Amino acid sequence: MKNILLSSAAIALLAGAASAEISWTGDATLGYNDDFEDGFYVDADIDITASQELNNGWTAALTFGFELNDTNNDDDAEDLFSSDDNLTISVYNDMFSFTYGDIEYAAVSYWKGVSDMEANDFSEYDDESVLRVDVDYGMYKGGISATVDNDTGDLYGLNLGVQADFDMFYASFAYQEEDDDLLNGTVSDADVTSNLDMNGGDLDGSEIYALAVGTNYAGADIRLAYVSNETADIDSLGIQVSYPVGPVTLTGYYVSESDDRSWGEDNTYGLTAAYEDGPITLLAHYEDFGGEEEYNVEGAYDFGMGLVVTAGYIDGDDDGDDDFASYIVAEYDLGGGASFLASYADANSTAAESTDDIDTGLGGYELYSGATMALTLEF
Repeated sequence: MKNILLSSAAIALLAGAASAEISWTGDATLGYNDDFEDGFYVDADIDITASQELNNGWTAALTFGFELNDTNNDDDAEDLFSSDDNLTISVYNDMFSFTYGDIEYAAVSYWKGVSDMEANDFSEYDDESVLRVDVDYGMYKGGISATVDNDTGDLYGLNLGVQADFDMFYASFAYQEEDDDLLNGTVSDADVTSNLDMNGGDLDGSEIYALAVGTNYAGADIRLAYVSNETADIDSLGIQVSYPVGPVTLTGYYVSESDDRSWGEDNTYGLTAAYEDGPITLLAHYEDFGGEEEYNVEGAYDFGMGLVVTAGYIDGDDDGDDDFASYIVAEYDLGGGASFLASYADANSTAAESTDDIDTGLGGYELYSGATMALTLEF
């Protein structure tokens, strides 16, 4: 009788496990580069996704990944695979979701701002996780998120974002507040990518209010945005307009800053022209960020049968940006998620020469400096 009961329990457990959906995905790249990598390199990732339907319309989900370590090094003690630090756990239904992991802040997701507003210092750091709650109520959406240090478990930031979409009008609001004490010493290994005090380079936990409104009228998308950084005592006011003219979409923006910039003008403006018609795609962009100019001219041609060639030139005054290069990319789609890429990027700054991440405006490529040939497989 005991054996029968144990067998019944095992069958029930197996039946429960079978009802869960578990999938494995991955990608692997074998490449050669004559500059940055100085030879052959391998990059591989494995990702696990699991989901389980719960009662009352709820679903639980988990994602996790592993990354292949450099197999060409001399460290025999290093494991072949390591955690990819992208664990995400979520519980959701049609209206609510609760998510924890390496995800975007609620303020960033819901606020519709204008390009390069200096007061927009919604922070992003390494070694962090985000705990986030979202609500989707048709025309009204929003979320609140808390930022947690992965090593200490300390909570050092809170922010929220909301948006409302009507027939011809939309509005969004965002707020952020951070703990200055944690940011100035307690947060371990915080690699700051934004929110720097431009005068001294010190960390500054910012309290930020942001509001944006917009409308779609006669084919034009018009947006007005305001951001106030209460901690830094600066604010930004910007307007952005996008308008399609046949196959061309024109976007222009202007941002006025309250802060007297030490290096140049107290405003930012830019213009983008994007053309797409048949096999041809073109992109041109110019920006003046307080006197610091950046521009790029790029084009792509789809030859059919899976072959796309993209080329362009990206330049600017800020040597701290790694995206300065002329480049050409030929990518051939082999089908089934496989592709072959050949590229050459001629870096025109010291920063670009030392990076493996020269971002292109077209194609979304992250190029190595120098000549590269790479075979990528997706599973």
